[in-house]
Amino acid sequence: MPIRLSGLSSGLDTESLVSALVSSYTLQKDNLVKAQTKLSWKQESWKTMNKSIYSFYTGKLSSMRFSKNYNLKTATVSNSSYAKVTASSSAVNGTQTLKVNKLAATGYLTGGEISGTDDNGKDAKLSGSSKLSNVKGIGDLSDGKVTVTVDGKTRDIAVSGDMTINKFVTELKEAGLNANFDSENQRFFISAAKSGESHDFSIVSNNQNGLNALKGLGIYTTKDSKGNASADMAEYTKWANYSTAKLDAIKQSAYESKKINYADRAKSYADKYNAAKKVVDTIDADDTWAGIDNAKAKLSKKQTDFTDKYKDYVKKDDDGNDVKDSSGNIVYDTDKLEKDGKLTEYNAEKKSIDALNNNITTYETNKKTMEDTASYVTIKDDGSAAAATADDADKSAYDKIVAEVDTDNAKIKSDSDAAIDAKAAFAKQMVSSSGDDSTGAVRITGSDSEIVLNGATFKNNTNNFSINGLTIQATALTGNETVSITTDTDIDGIYKQIKDFFKDYNELIKAMDTAYNADSSKGYEPLTSDEKEAMTDDEVKEWEKKIKDSLLRKDSTLGNASTAMKTIMSSSISINGKSYSLANFGIKTQGYFSSGTNEKGVFHIDGDSDDSVSSANEDKLKAALASDPDTTISFFSQLASNLYSDLTKRMSSTSMRSIYTIYNDKQMATEYSTYTTKISDKETEISTWEDYYYNKFSKMESALAKLNQTQSSLSGYFS
Repeated sequence: MPIRLSGLSSGLDTESLVSALVSSYTLQKDNLVKAQTKLSWKQESWKTMNKSIYSFYTGKLSSMRFSKNYNLKTATVSNSSYAKVTASSSAVNGTQTLKVNKLAATGYLTGGEISGTDDNGKDAKLSGSSKLSNVKGIGDLSDGKVTVTVDGKTRDIAVSGDMTINKFVTELKEAGLNANFDSENQRFFISAAKSGESHDFSIVSNNQNGLNALKGLGIYTTKDSKGNASADMAEYTKWANYSTAKLDAIKQSAYESKKINYADRAKSYADKYNAAKKVVDTIDADDTWAGIDNAKAKLSKKQTDFTDKYKDYVKKDDDGNDVKDSSGNIVYDTDKLEKDGKLTEYNAEKKSIDALNNNITTYETNKKTMEDTASYVTIKDDGSAAAATADDADKSAYDKIVAEVDTDNAKIKSDSDAAIDAKAAFAKQMVSSSGDDSTGAVRITGSDSEIVLNGATFKNNTNNFSINGLTIQATALTGNETVSITTDTDIDGIYKQIKDFFKDYNELIKAMDTAYNADSSKGYEPLTSDEKEAMTDDEVKEWEKKIKDSLLRKDSTLGNASTAMKTIMSSSISINGKSYSLANFGIKTQGYFSSGTNEKGVFHIDGDSDDSVSSANEDKLKAALASDPDTTISFFSQLASNLYSDLTKRMSSTSMRSIYTIYNDKQMATEYSTYTTKISDKETEISTWEDYYYNKFSKMESALAKLNQTQSSLSGYFS
């Protein structure tokens, strides 16, 4: 905004005069701003109302259209201490018998209490960081072999005296178990991740050292809590009873999973060669390198110059000999270097020497790798390596790999077969010498649950069953008692569903009527900034609330929608040739003269304990649901469908409104943009007229200034 100095000669308040002259244009702009503000408020009011309508439309109303959503069932158990039962819509009405024979259990092992020593052999409490060699009873542990089996998958664990308790726990977890060492109680707690027989686990040793480890750790047991053979002993028995043919099959399977593939080994050599070549080529491409011989010569000179330059800074011991570090390198006195101002230069030169030395070492290492692998690959024209194959013209590389892999695989098979034979032999030893030396461990065997429904037996690895629409959670054994499950239509559930629908409908129709019947705000318009300054904040808030509350007053779109909804809700529906209305089910409005403000469209359900208006009346709705549920459900689904269809049409997309919008939001957006343009045009017009009048007054001021100057000059002649 330009700074104007005016009225200096005339003494007139030019700014006030110009403001008065353009006031008619300013008033027009203010009216446009007020109209736009009022429109924006109306848009917000409609957005809020539309949100409520859409929420009802997609929520309770949409659900009430479908008969399947009324197909609610309830299930009761004659003795709820044995089972919890819920029924889905597909459950069959009637009474069924239930027996719970077994409950599912999770495989669990509570280790016996163990004790330990410190590295000096003194008694000490064990912790996760303690080594297995510190556990009493394990002894000099080396090459211990343990196998964990969970869900049919096995994991071999190598145990030794250097292994920590935490590491052992980690191995158990990686095998698929829940495992923890409780240092407070000095016990291991181990369990399967899931309940059921198929998810149970075993922890067995494959040699004597492995057995010593399990016993020392307090997790070896031959029997479960019921005195039966433990899962561990069952695993030993299984291996002890394997036939020769079965063991051969196991050996072959183990070998197949471990053996080396010729193509993989060939690719491995090619990858090594190419990786090394890439490093060598990169170093060779460095202009400062100029070949390995040049680099070594440069390094030698640098080292000689460096040694000579800093010879006076070499640290000496008490005998005057050079001090050297653990790698045999001379140690320099950095404090003295820093004092003489040479430390920065020293560090830079040393860094340069180290970098060159590292490059030479890297180069020679990778060059050696290329030399070592060259006879195992096929060198291509570009110098890179390709994996050797049986189709190569020169098969020497491939034959060499085949010979190497055959040798390695023979060793792999020999070692694998020996391990399996040793495992089977040790299992036989364990079975033949089994005794109850469980070292205090308590084992719970994982087991399945079992129920009998209507005489049919069902098993599961959990206590939950889903059978023909019923969800049964077994909680206790029934013994000789037979429990009954009664399934029936959930009258209370359907009643609540209908009641909730009318709750939402009543809230919506009351909000619509409240907005439509709002008091007039005639004489109230949005305030300008100057008008707000003349009022308190509370006065401004009340003023604007008066306008906002009335924005949808007598709105034809809102009125038509409200009337249509009331008409549909009051209409009759024919079912099997008979006409029904809400009144037949004890649902009606209170009446024109008895209803509260804006509650003439609100429905009340006779017998509804939450409704003071109708709670004392006879409950016709529940009676209808009990006596004729099909007709009742058909009526409410058709009623909801009729109302849904009408709202669908009213919220369909047109050139004036968006999809799922009941008001003309597109039209309002266009009107808002038009106001923005008009306001901008009016501001330009005001600015133009202001400039015009200020220009006129400026010329007048100039003329008056000249006149005053002339008068002064004339007065000087006569003085």
